Amino acid sequence: MSFTSLAFIVFTIIVLSTYWLARRREWQNLILLAASLVFYGWIHPWYVALIGASTLADYFLARAVAADKMRSRSWLTLSLAHNLGVLAFFKYYDFFNEALAARMAQVGLPADALLVNILLPAGLSFYTLKKIIYLLDVSRGTFQPTHSLVDFALYVSFLPQVVAGPIDRPQTLLPQIQSNRTWSWDFLAQAWPLFVMGFFKKIVIADTIQSIVNRITSLDEPSRFMALLGALGFTLQLLADFSAYTDISRGTAHLFGYQTSENFKRPYLATTPSEFWNRWHITLSTFLRDYIFFPLRRALLKAKTYPAWLVQATPPLLTMLISGIWHGAGLTYLVWGIYHGFLSLGYQLAGIQGDWKPANLFKRFAAWLMMFSFVVFGWMIFRAPSIDWVARVVFLAPWMNSPEEWIMGVVVISMLLFYAIPLFIKIGLDQWVKPDSWWMAGYYAIVTVMTILYVNSSTTDFIYFQF
Repeated sequence: MSFTSLAFIVFTIIVLSTYWLARRREWQNLILLAASLVFYGWIHPWYVALIGASTLADYFLARAVAADKMRSRSWLTLSLAHNLGVLAFFKYYDFFNEALAARMAQVGLPADALLVNILLPAGLSFYTLKKIIYLLDVSRGTFQPTHSLVDFALYVSFLPQVVAGPIDRPQTLLPQIQSNRTWSWDFLAQAWPLFVMGFFKKIVIADTIQSIVNRITSLDEPSRFMALLGALGFTLQLLADFSAYTDISRGTAHLFGYQTSENFKRPYLATTPSEFWNRWHITLSTFLRDYIFFPLRRALLKAKTYPAWLVQATPPLLTMLISGIWHGAGLTYLVWGIYHGFLSLGYQLAGIQGDWKPANLFKRFAAWLMMFSFVVFGWMIFRAPSIDWVARVVFLAPWMNSPEEWIMGVVVISMLLFYAIPLFIKIGLDQWVKPDSWWMAGYYAIVTVMTILYVNSSTTDFIYFQF
């Protein structure tokens, strides 16, 4: 059930009506939990069995971590092994099984049983990360585990977030789950602009540009110019697609009386890697920073036995490597993570990090252009069909295969500008115009009309559903 489908709209209206008719918080939580599981298991009901079993296990493991101080580390290790093991199996089995089957066939062992595709449950990476954060915070003593299984299960499977985030921490979401909620028309007022922008960015921008990106990345031997056009297209498509999901997710949460995290803050205006990750997929970036980067750096500094270069290089490289692995099995994700690790390290070595700001407007533009170019190249690696494809583009491909590609380039760039301009206008309106102004109302009216004109019977799934 896609967020942009008619089925989801009807489903949400029915759930909201039932939810707000229930006056008591306990009944509201049960209704929302049931709705979350129905939504999650709409296409593949066995997903519910997986999320249910893992949620039940972590509920009791978290309580054991908090109650049994003598063996809390053992209980935490068991929980992490369980979560990471499930994640690794479903994410990476298909990546390794063909190679393993080939090796077994070489030595005469039967390998037919290995050649089975394992379906990756939607949102597995997201709700697994939420549970890991919960367990780690309980083990650190910064959060007390809830005694209500319903509340914990709702935190894990919260309908607006279960498929692709945002990855709200327990300190943000669980207190809201445990609080009384009554309907306010402010919820609709807060949700409506998010729905308008979410549907517009997904249906009008992301789904339209997707066809261009798919055509280019399906070419066996594209020129560097065509690969650049594809990378620019994917850069816009990914931002529109993922931020659209976040907008609709936050809007849906508002209707249920929840405030959830903003996941994007104009990331393509960043001038450094650290600024980019503070603006892009913020809930994942802050997890990587707080639970991997900082603890690793503190451990290396505390040891006082490692050379300075290793202490400086290891945290960004390992953190971004883990980010690449989290996104999925495949050398493209792995290389993308390593690439961003070296990019962050390079800026650190140059003394460009933290709150660094260029001295004047020209230098700021140059810094932005350089960072944006790095980001675009990274997205080319991320979207590429294979690392061999990237290598051919970078090292072997000509700049152009034919003079006619100039014409295609003008067309593609014109289309990208046409679909990017509304996002630039929105940035300006957010900066200079009040939310309740006529200018903002006019903007929303125009993008609503465009969405209606572009909508059809079906839309593609959001990109991050596959993670």
